[in-house]
Amino acid sequence: MSSREDRRFIEAPGFPADVVNEASSKEKQGGGRPPYWEMVFWWTRKPLAGARSVVAGALLPADTNSLEFKYNLHLTESVAHRKNPLITPKWRERLSRARLLDPFAGFGSIPLEAVRLGVGEVVAVELLPTAYVLLKAVLEYPKWAVERGLGEKLVKDVERWGEWVAKKLQEDPDIRELYDDDVAVYIGTWEIRCPHCGRQTPLVGNWWLARVSKETVEEEGEEEEGTRSGVFSRLAWMEPVKAGDQIVIKIVDLNKELGRKILKAKVNSGQGTVVVDGKTYRVSKSNIDARRETAICLHCNNQIRKGARDWIVKEAIREWNQKLEQYLSRQIDIQTLKETTKARPRILAKVKIVNGDLEFQPATQEDQEKLWKALEKLRQLWGDPDIPAEELWKYTASGGGALSIWTWGFDKFYKLFNPRQLLTLVKLVKLIREAGKRVEEEKLREGWSREEALKYAEAVTTYLAIALLKHINYNSIVTSTEPTQKLIRETLAFRGIAMTWNWVEEYPIVDILGSYKRSLKSVIDGLSYLVSAVRDSPSRVRVLFDDATVLSKLDGEKFDVIVTDPPYRDDVPYAELSDFYYVWLKRALSDVIDVGGLAIRQPRFVPEAFFRDGAEIEVQWKYFADKEVSESSGRSKFFGGDTGSLEYFKKLLTKSFQTMAGKLADNGILVTYYAHTSPDAWEALLDAGWRGAGLRITVAHAMVTESKDRVTARGKAGLDVSIIAVWRKGVSGQVLAGEAYSKALEECTEYAGSLLKKGFDGVNLFVSVLGCVLFVFTRYEKIVGVKNVKELVEEHVYPATAEAIARALGGGKLAGRLSSMSLFYLLGKVLIARRPQQVRRTLDRSTMAILAIGTRNEMGRLKEFGLVEQESDKFRLLEPAWDQRDPAGAVRSALEKRGVNLRNPVVRTAVDLLHLLEYYAVTMPKSEFTKRAEELRTMYPALYEETLGLARILAEVLQSNDPERELVNRVVDTLAPRQVGIDKWVSINKVDEE
Repeated sequence: MSSREDRRFIEAPGFPADVVNEASSKEKQGGGRPPYWEMVFWWTRKPLAGARSVVAGALLPADTNSLEFKYNLHLTESVAHRKNPLITPKWRERLSRARLLDPFAGFGSIPLEAVRLGVGEVVAVELLPTAYVLLKAVLEYPKWAVERGLGEKLVKDVERWGEWVAKKLQEDPDIRELYDDDVAVYIGTWEIRCPHCGRQTPLVGNWWLARVSKETVEEEGEEEEGTRSGVFSRLAWMEPVKAGDQIVIKIVDLNKELGRKILKAKVNSGQGTVVVDGKTYRVSKSNIDARRETAICLHCNNQIRKGARDWIVKEAIREWNQKLEQYLSRQIDIQTLKETTKARPRILAKVKIVNGDLEFQPATQEDQEKLWKALEKLRQLWGDPDIPAEELWKYTASGGGALSIWTWGFDKFYKLFNPRQLLTLVKLVKLIREAGKRVEEEKLREGWSREEALKYAEAVTTYLAIALLKHINYNSIVTSTEPTQKLIRETLAFRGIAMTWNWVEEYPIVDILGSYKRSLKSVIDGLSYLVSAVRDSPSRVRVLFDDATVLSKLDGEKFDVIVTDPPYRDDVPYAELSDFYYVWLKRALSDVIDVGGLAIRQPRFVPEAFFRDGAEIEVQWKYFADKEVSESSGRSKFFGGDTGSLEYFKKLLTKSFQTMAGKLADNGILVTYYAHTSPDAWEALLDAGWRGAGLRITVAHAMVTESKDRVTARGKAGLDVSIIAVWRKGVSGQVLAGEAYSKALEECTEYAGSLLKKGFDGVNLFVSVLGCVLFVFTRYEKIVGVKNVKELVEEHVYPATAEAIARALGGGKLAGRLSSMSLFYLLGKVLIARRPQQVRRTLDRSTMAILAIGTRNEMGRLKEFGLVEQESDKFRLLEPAWDQRDPAGAVRSALEKRGVNLRNPVVRTAVDLLHLLEYYAVTMPKSEFTKRAEELRTMYPALYEETLGLARILAEVLQSNDPERELVNRVVDTLAPRQVGIDKWVSINKVDEE
């Protein structure tokens, strides 16, 4: 690469970010997903189209032809990643001499696309053993095999040996005894002994089995889950029936009962009603509410609440887990376990596949007895090193990822599975390990060297183990049912491992989502894709097990470009959650030998991932949680010191940026993805990259990286773009904070306008403009008048972002007239999407903080003046209600909530006055409305002018289905008639001012 600073294409105006976003969006939708993503669940995976474009843009010169760029990367085709890039000789000359590093490589999107582009050397780094092994499966093994002409053979051998494992499992006498060949899935839950009547009652979170819609619409104004009306392909549920001291299950399959393949129905899942042909069917409501710590006995209908120390349900399940361990270690017998525990697992129903369709049946006593038989067989195996008896963490998460499952007594990993699941998984581990040995022996017999035979066996065994990981994600006692689409919601679906009701158990050999058989197919398809992806690449690939804060294995090395996706504060506690995989992966890839009658685990495949200095790495959380660049208050309490605190996260993030800066060639560039919305997180990013590492942002792009319904967004502000920030060495100069603010407004208002024209909206628009503002401020080494980065972010960066958007929406002069509260209301209306069933827009705490800081408001003042109302961690924007057909009623409800008397109003804000004018506009004749408005203008002259400005902007930007659109249009048409548009209105006011 050139020794002088040469601008890259990603820094040039011609970089087609909008086209890249379109290509990335296609990829995040169902049919566009890369097949290798389906090999196993991982929390964050960046679109390959975006990664491809970022890597190419970071290495190609600024004068690269945009049309050629789009054509060569297939960005305008249906799904870009399905084809390898076209590399011209000119591109090849530049790319083949480059070195790329990704120190937070995750599931490998960035380095994989670098390999496909033919980058000279690609280095991918991961801290955690699980991620490291998965990264080798994505990058190293396919490339190694292809270079030796073994790509297709590797795919076929994984398939062959995977089928061998499945066949041997199916032939196992225990498996044949414990499973029915025609049952695909068992649905179970927990039952506890009622403290009131003494009988066993199942605790069922969801009685639905199938609620599959073909063509339905969600009706407005309903409760959380809403009412759906239309055509359903399947409606089936369980019904509890008292039978003496037992609760038995009856299956109601409405399609079969009515003899129809499709049903026209109105279904309210929240209320538990189904209406077909005018007849109403009732579906039982859940009798367990873990949040409120209440349950209802299905026998006596009494509530089950708190016991001596804790919720009786929780105490009972903890007791089960404690006595389960006592039974397995031969401290108590099976009868004592059955008779003395207040909780136990219970099979409710089973699912068969008949002629390609699901058939639901109630479970029998024989089905329940098979669980106890499996437990007896487990006891005979107790002490076997393939049973994962490692301890779970003993703390909870502060943000992303549920870590509280251990508080229910699930303190060791084997307890996350029912007895039959656990026994089956142990057998699968042994078979996979045996398959690995047979692969190596086979290759040695064929004349391969010992080194090559071992490497090939390692690759095959790793892919078989990955199929196991996918299977356990769908086959544990902390899965749950999902009646609307896929029947099964996997273990890690809730951003963590959570206590669930209605768990699912699969027969591994049946071809159903999540079974070992289906998981194996996903791995084979993914591997085939990877082999094809790297087939023609000349790249050298290295996958390293290292810490991004030090990169000790890259001593003295320099890179032309570093592209990476650094952690987002408390987004996912990877060390803990991926231990769910690690304890099984370690077993499948290690060996077990007999030492003096004891079975001992020892290194075999990828030994560096599971052993350190000859000692086994028991679990990741004990060894790596305190090294992970993330925030977790639970870790702070457990490990002590500042581990897991926000300051600790910032310290490690800064160290990683300093290390990356040290690895950059003199003219190298660093490209980071960042999708976090929190001001604290952006403060940390600037502290790390700008203040800590002396890097400046040369350009920023908003790029689609997440799906709207991704796991890691559940419960958080919706954000499906990341800021792609390009950093270079060499911050310089200083500037007054006010001067930098003015420059940011000038440059970023225009940028916000261009984004609005491209259809950007919501929080994504805010974050995209935020990137532009950061680009302006980080040019300088010092911002005069700012004490620290926190002040810079909260007093300058966020407000400049909000004002730039407002100016883009309504013109500079017009937006400049708005008070902080009017600005908050405007951005709340424009940036926050309303869900169909919501009466008013609802903001979570993170989004509320962003808008409050950005508009220079305090949350307390916004509540005091009635801009929002708070309920728990949610904030409702007090706008005209969406659930009323009467416009007057819609705005009247907002005024009443704000305490504004319609006859003798006292107005405190322009929003009060706006809603008052809207109410008068639809309830009074035009002449009376005009007269009343003039009275208000006399009483509140400054507020009146601000109100008309706000009304003008809202009339232009509100969506047609927003009830306030009609209201505000009536105000504007009467009091401030449109002339040529907003610009004309602004110019008139400018003349008035002069």
